[in-house]
Amino acid sequence: MPTPQQIDVLIIGAGPAGISTALHLVKMNPDWTTRLVVVDKAVHPREKLCGGGITQLGLGALTKLGLTVETPNVPVNEVQMVYSHLKFAVRDQPVFRIVRRDEFDYWLVGQAEQQGITVRQGEAVITVTPQADYVEVVTEKTVFHAGVVVAADGSRSFVRRVLNWPGSARMARLLEVLTPEQAETLPEFQAGIAVFDFSPMQTGVQGYYWDFPSLVKGQSVMNRGVFDSRIRPERTRASLPETLRGQMQQRQRRLDDYPLKGHPIHWFDRQGQFARDRILLVGDAAGVDPLLGEGISFALAYGEVAAGAIIEAFAHRNFSFDSYKAKILAHEVLSHLPVRTTLARLVYRIKSPLLLRWAWRFAPLLVRFLAWYKPAFVPVRQPRLEKIGDV
Repeated sequence: MPTPQQIDVLIIGAGPAGISTALHLVKMNPDWTTRLVVVDKAVHPREKLCGGGITQLGLGALTKLGLTVETPNVPVNEVQMVYSHLKFAVRDQPVFRIVRRDEFDYWLVGQAEQQGITVRQGEAVITVTPQADYVEVVTEKTVFHAGVVVAADGSRSFVRRVLNWPGSARMARLLEVLTPEQAETLPEFQAGIAVFDFSPMQTGVQGYYWDFPSLVKGQSVMNRGVFDSRIRPERTRASLPETLRGQMQQRQRRLDDYPLKGHPIHWFDRQGQFARDRILLVGDAAGVDPLLGEGISFALAYGEVAAGAIIEAFAHRNFSFDSYKAKILAHEVLSHLPVRTTLARLVYRIKSPLLLRWAWRFAPLLVRFLAWYKPAFVPVRQPRLEKIGDV
């Protein structure tokens, strides 16, 4: 065994949550560049399945770090929320931006390295063993004795599994395909339109179908997929491949013509455990949005909270992180998560098509109320209800 490397903070995972934690620490005190290390089993740029939407919440989190999105992206100026023949639109300039995660994450790692942060890529973690005064982490290349470990290693977090962390069953499902498109022929590209179609709720999906205009190596592609929150796990599992197949047929596309890929999302539950002595969870490892599956914006926000909690822990030499959950729930962005979890449990419990249709007619009123009561929860212009065809 190599001689252990003593380090104050070891961040496991170099995605948005892990890098955000490192960047926020260095922003609060540049001396942290020599006190932390980020390790990741992958080498960037690496494939990452994701719709790639960065909402105003995430763009605001980047602004706090002095960053703006520099990777190729598609601005979405109109979000169409659809159920059966009912649609309402939310508009802003933009509502959100669509990036490719391999490019965005690679760029974010580069920003960290430019600030002197050590990011060790291609180095998988083998064991995590809490001790009284440190956490021993053995990787493929090194043994770390870390004062604090930040688990930023995604929905299938290795740290969660190896420590038998409770709450690991809270998993949403996603399927995704990319279809090459002629951008000049589609309004999604010309006007910057993203579609969230909740019609699959009629067949048991606890979520929606999406169409996101996107760019892959400069080429126009449509990111198409199905999100199933599974926030009601007692319900029968809907067939996501058949759901995706049917939605694509409506759009004159054949599912069998494209590679199909799937990935999980670990969703947020305020009753969950987010920390223990010397160990913090951030990003997907802690839990993200079960209503729409939004992850990037919340991952960036977790980094700010984790960094503040770490600095406080070292200042007071108290590494219990007893107040970490309270800090999450009080954060201006992360406080959205319990609200979205409650909404997901309410919305995705509805089975009756008639009740769903009725609820959809009143959805814009709910959005307008939230925009008036809590503007930060709806950082876009007022939506309007539109009819499509006969209802």
